[in-house]
Amino acid sequence: MAFRTSRALGVAIVGAPILGAALCSPAMAADEIGEIHVIARRIAPSVNEPVYATTMVTQEDLAQSGENRLDDVLRSVPGFGLFRRQSSRASHPTTQGVTLRGLGPSGAGRTLVLLDGVPQNDPFGGWIDWSRLPTASLDSVQITRGGGAGPWGNAALAGTIRLYSRAEAGTNGWAELRGDSVASIDGTAGGQLAIGDAQIFGTAHGHSSDGVFLLRDGQRGPADVRTANSGGGGQAGARFTVGGDIDVTATGNYSKDHYVNGIAIAVSNTRNADGSLSLVHDGGPDAISWETHAYVRDEKASSVFSSVNATRTTVTPSLNQFNVPSTAAGGNAILRLPVATNVTLETGADIRSVDGATNEQFTYVSGAFTRLRHAGGSQLVAGAFAELNWLPAPNVTVTAGGRVDHWEQNDGVRNETIIATGAPALAATYPNRDGQVGNFRVGVRDEVSPDFVLRAVGYSGFRMPTLNELYRPFRVGNDITEANPNLKNEKLYGAEAGADWSVTSTFKLNATVFRNWLSNAVGNITLRTTPGTDPTTGVVVPAGGVLRQRQNVDRIIATGVEGEAVWQATSQIELSLRYLLTSPKITRAAAQPTLVGLKLAQVAKHQLVAGTTYHPDDKWTLRAEARYSSSQFDDDQNTRLLKSYAVADLYIDRALTSYASAFLGVENVLNAEIQAGRSADGLVTVGAPRMVSGGLRLRFQ
Repeated sequence: MAFRTSRALGVAIVGAPILGAALCSPAMAADEIGEIHVIARRIAPSVNEPVYATTMVTQEDLAQSGENRLDDVLRSVPGFGLFRRQSSRASHPTTQGVTLRGLGPSGAGRTLVLLDGVPQNDPFGGWIDWSRLPTASLDSVQITRGGGAGPWGNAALAGTIRLYSRAEAGTNGWAELRGDSVASIDGTAGGQLAIGDAQIFGTAHGHSSDGVFLLRDGQRGPADVRTANSGGGGQAGARFTVGGDIDVTATGNYSKDHYVNGIAIAVSNTRNADGSLSLVHDGGPDAISWETHAYVRDEKASSVFSSVNATRTTVTPSLNQFNVPSTAAGGNAILRLPVATNVTLETGADIRSVDGATNEQFTYVSGAFTRLRHAGGSQLVAGAFAELNWLPAPNVTVTAGGRVDHWEQNDGVRNETIIATGAPALAATYPNRDGQVGNFRVGVRDEVSPDFVLRAVGYSGFRMPTLNELYRPFRVGNDITEANPNLKNEKLYGAEAGADWSVTSTFKLNATVFRNWLSNAVGNITLRTTPGTDPTTGVVVPAGGVLRQRQNVDRIIATGVEGEAVWQATSQIELSLRYLLTSPKITRAAAQPTLVGLKLAQVAKHQLVAGTTYHPDDKWTLRAEARYSSSQFDDDQNTRLLKSYAVADLYIDRALTSYASAFLGVENVLNAEIQAGRSADGLVTVGAPRMVSGGLRLRFQ
């Protein structure tokens, strides 16, 4: 499987196989099913899109991965990473923030994720609920690394991941069912009813699993259980055309998820509901085009955190976040205007309002919680951008644009009371803050020859700290992290240059060199490593524990190289190699001088992915992939080393009929240990062991 470097994407893809590689080979689909049209619900991509480092993950790629969680599929893109080295199938929702190119990962992440133009980042914490995004429900994924300003503002600091739902012509249906060796059952089904030019569509998905153990073998005790998880949800909507040329899509989503975080009492629950309305008018390359999206999202979550004794025989609750509500509402619009020969102007605006809070019990003494906390606030971000695209020659694209955002942080509070008496222990209200921030991006692409292309871009971007970072403290085992209501906005400047070379008709290379300067980066900074009461925060640190606080780090510099080689060795065999080299370091930290020169936590210097796909005939697909990640640190002090790892995955697909296929996959074939975390007392959490999965994909028409 080789992901595609984006060139240009049409409004409709004609001749795409109706079954795709999920059910049979492209040749078989074309012969037996024939041509269909995949209906796009967005204006044609901008002419400037190939200027930036963009990777396309097709429906074929998603199917051949053998995974049903999108974050597991995207781990094969070097630079993609969650806060920890664990799949979302075995990690707490708050650790599922995503970033690109190792640009200072955190629980919130630094990458904007959009589904059909609607933000998917959690309103309160910025992380992603990957369980809501089964791969079988998606048509494609576009990953833009870097990019800075432009159509995206806050949260798109490290880049943007754009997801597009499956949408096909006519009346049809499809389903996928899978199980694996840790007693998991996952199912996704969808369908569409065509009524004239309109389509009514729906998707449902569900999952249940016994899960895996979080701690490595030999360190577990009676208190440790598997990361059981279950949940499901669905989507329903309609698409139709008004006025002959405006495509309208209305969609509603609902999902629930239950997760056990390796300890029986450490349970989290999430519930999400959202709705969106999109209007698209594509006038073609020589006329006005526009699209707009409006959305609202309501979420409710709860989590229990625990403390375990040294022998791992006794568990006590340490924090009960019994109600964490959050809402988000907003919209965006993009307008494309041809203003002169070979010159287009793209302009637009967006707004997002967020409100959220945590309600929790803490300080567990003599079998009961003694304190109650309410903390939260609201945020507003509104921005506008304009971008000029010029084609001075048929083989050259020049683009330049700017963006201005207005941001607000309002109604910040942190109130704590003594449960027994109701007396206040803390009553803090934080002053409202607001401001404006400007950003830019410029780029040029020169198709030097039909086989060789050069690219160069410069950009800036920003990210507001989330409500979670500002107001919510949390605890993992004996490691405590305090919030910080005084956090500043993060600011990024970046530059990169790249080349795409078709060495032969079957051998292609691309490479990008980049450098990023990140100011005021939010990090979890160590304040205390010894037991006792911290005088600054008043937090009691237990034996074997650590106290951290979210703080801004003055400057981080990340320099790196990413590249890909794809060779179609024969008509049946494709080989690919992808690599990322990056080593972000702290270069300035006036408030934390001991951090200067240290590497960022949770970032591996080397990431390598090698894969091969083999189609022996029109019924079989065989794929093998190996991934390597070098060592990285789990903490800001660079004292907790997580070792390097290498894993191999296998996948086999067999078309049974033109409408059904069976598949078998093996993850982590050699059962390698993937160190995902290391606590102050030496406990090591690990990624997924060897797992075998299999299932069926069906298509109805």
